Amino acid sequence: MIYKIFRHKEVEQDLFDIINLLLEYAGFDVTEKKISEIEASIKNLAHTPHIGTIRDDILPNLRAIPTARKGVITFSVDDDKKEVFIISITYAGADWIAKTPHRLK
Repeated sequence: MIYKIFRHKEVEQDLFDIINLLLEYAGFDVTEKKISEIEASIKNLAHTPHIGTIRDDILPNLRAIPTARKGVITFSVDDDKKEVFIISITYAGADWIAKTPHRLK
């Protein structure tokens, strides 16, 4: 079964921040490639929602997966509703552990 993907309202800002970082240091082509890789990782969660490391030590039902070599996507899965909720996307060593719990308060 295919799960629906939902995003926390601040995920778009996460992506915008990643774009700005990459444009400054790597240029347009690399930025476009990395954002495409991140979006592909998110899209794949619709088919494989139970991948990643379970991080119940941070939040119940939290999962984290690497993306685009230096990124991390955090998300939760609701099997009853068949939904994946993207909580945060970080890149280049940003502190996703500190960012993530604050998004669910």
